[in-house]
Amino acid sequence: MFLAAFSHLSSVTVEEVVVDDGLMIFSARTATRQAVCPGCGTVSGRVHGGYRRRLADIAVSGHRTVVDLLVRRFICPAQECGRRTFVEQVDGLTKRFARRTASLHRTLEKIALALAGRPAARLAAHLSIPTSPNSLLRMVRKLPDEPVGTAPRVLGIDDFAFKKGHVYGTIILDMETGERVDVLPDRTAETLTAWLRAHPGAEIVCRDRASAYAEAVRTACPDATQVADRFHIWKNLCEAVEKCVLAHRACLTEPTETTQPDRPEQTAARNTEDGSTDLPVPAELEGLRAVQRRERHAAVHALFSKGVGISAIAEALGLDRKTVRRYAHAATPDDLPVGTGKHENRVQPYLGFLHQRWNEGCTDAVRLCGETRTLGYRGSERTVRRHLQTLRASGQPAPTVSQELTVRQATRLLTSTGPPR
Repeated sequence: MFLAAFSHLSSVTVEEVVVDDGLMIFSARTATRQAVCPGCGTVSGRVHGGYRRRLADIAVSGHRTVVDLLVRRFICPAQECGRRTFVEQVDGLTKRFARRTASLHRTLEKIALALAGRPAARLAAHLSIPTSPNSLLRMVRKLPDEPVGTAPRVLGIDDFAFKKGHVYGTIILDMETGERVDVLPDRTAETLTAWLRAHPGAEIVCRDRASAYAEAVRTACPDATQVADRFHIWKNLCEAVEKCVLAHRACLTEPTETTQPDRPEQTAARNTEDGSTDLPVPAELEGLRAVQRRERHAAVHALFSKGVGISAIAEALGLDRKTVRRYAHAATPDDLPVGTGKHENRVQPYLGFLHQRWNEGCTDAVRLCGETRTLGYRGSERTVRRHLQTLRASGQPAPTVSQELTVRQATRLLTSTGPPR
């Protein structure tokens, strides 16, 4: 078992092993008398000289390991060879210009493939084989790409950002194994269609709800079954629920005991004034803002469906990036979120506590802010002081705060997978 652990040193002669301050050094030398010239393949036994190479190796019992190897430089006897001298290489141990043994190099490649840069570097340091994140990333980049033949049976397609908001690409995965199959330079339908035609065999395509991907799959793989992945289904559901809650935000306020139910004619009149009836509005009666919303939605989707980035669309149409993103993520103009003009602040969830302490006689803003921070308040003291100024100016006791859910809290309650609360 001991010899098996150091099988990569079986072709050299180990002369000494020194352990000093967490470092284990194997002093060794080559045992061969001849070597083959890598330039012409001629066997040479004429020694020109020698030098020592220090190779990092796999750690032993938590100790960093270094192989201090004495190698020889041979003279090539072939006159026609361009190499005058060459250094012998030990199979399975050394390579030209390498500072690590072959076994350590393979180990670091596996760690880098699994964890990438900084996480892999932290694990390597814990295993006593310290390596920088950049070195690990260079190892990954030097690995040859495996040739892609036929597409996997279950194909996963999604976009990702080379540079967020500017340049996007497409990643293709094997959903049964979780391995990456290929990476495309953009997210247009034409590029994906060409790839699918060059790599047939996909039976099920798992994708997001982008129209470009759907069009490419229909064109290149008409018999394949298209399914939406769970992440995007859940994300779209939460967005739809949040939009619905935002539209009915007035219903989140807890009714007071003095509130009288409206008569039917009052409800109908209020609905008519608010424009909240279910009757469709004719196009000729739409306001300027509604017409502008539809025109912007059409212009954004015309560019977004071609794979144009959010920033490029914003620059072309003269809109803000966040505005373009809202239009791009809305399937129809009616799906665009409509603001209510009411903004939440960080002190809102703690108004009940502040009003209770105010009525108890505590009017010091600094003290109230400190007590509120113990409950989880993360805002500034100025926000608390600004709210207390209105109470102080009124000269009346602080009113009772109704329990009102925020839009996000209501959305979380409706989409929670736990038991009802």
